Amino acid sequence: MMENNASMRILLVDDVQLDRMQLAIRLKQQGHNVEAVSGGREALEVFYDFDPELVLLDITMPEMDGFEVAQRIREQDDDWRPIIFLSSHEEPHFISKAIDAGGDDYLIKPVDRVVLTAKLTAMQRIAMMRRELQSTSSELERVNYRLMKQVNEDGLTKLFNRRFMDEQLQKIVNFHGRHEIPFSLILFDVDHFKPYNDNYGHIEGDKCLIKISNAINNLFTRTEEYVGRYGGEEFVVLLANTDLDKLEQACGRIHKAIVELNIENSGSLVSDIVTVSQGGITFIPHGNESVDSLYEQADKLLYQAKKNGRASYVIETIDP
Repeated sequence: MMENNASMRILLVDDVQLDRMQLAIRLKQQGHNVEAVSGGREALEVFYDFDPELVLLDITMPEMDGFEVAQRIREQDDDWRPIIFLSSHEEPHFISKAIDAGGDDYLIKPVDRVVLTAKLTAMQRIAMMRRELQSTSSELERVNYRLMKQVNEDGLTKLFNRRFMDEQLQKIVNFHGRHEIPFSLILFDVDHFKPYNDNYGHIEGDKCLIKISNAINNLFTRTEEYVGRYGGEEFVVLLANTDLDKLEQACGRIHKAIVELNIENSGSLVSDIVTVSQGGITFIPHGNESVDSLYEQADKLLYQAKKNGRASYVIETIDP
């Protein structure tokens, strides 16, 4: 029995049951994980779930021959998996056609035990190199993700920063404009935050902003929902595919989440706890709106909410 790290996931495709069973037994005796199927369609169905490191593929099969199966694998799979054809045909044109279809090798049936072992040893080396490459690629992806996150997040709140939000806003506007889909933007800030800092200190002020950030970030987790820090005690929320009714629901959720934090603010002229004021716009973009103009329109509504007494929101459908 070979070492586990040298074993391979082998997809065996052969419509002759006796041949399939005998070869599967030999492969398993050598320590490999074998998925044995009787036809091409079944092979394609199990391919991605099984994730084979080697395909042993008979050529002559009903419904779909081995050439077509190999061609479909090569067309659909970005990752190159070795394919070894199995056939009783020794004619050169069969071997040439197998290689043209995407095969890497060709074995004559019945497969000689010594030849099969030698071929598998070579395929094991390829499988090991592929695993190492995948491991390296995965680590690079993790490093790149961490770097991207550091570049795009606000240092204090860990929300997206203003630069990232600006970029996403422009992308979403362009996409929604092409497809004529409604989009919403919310600006909100903490009511009477300066008195909060004066009374409790800047460290407590930072803690307050972090609590608010976590609460709002947990509200909006769908794809194409983004929460970011606009600056200071101001925040921005981008909501794809959101009309006026959904925008109002979102503002109500924000208000409720902040109130439920129950953060004391004795310096507030609105409430004895921390509250926020919100301005929200919804619109179907033309696709050429500027980021600054959209922020400006939401900011006007935010200012109106403050004039109305704060701890509230003002929303509007606009035609930018």
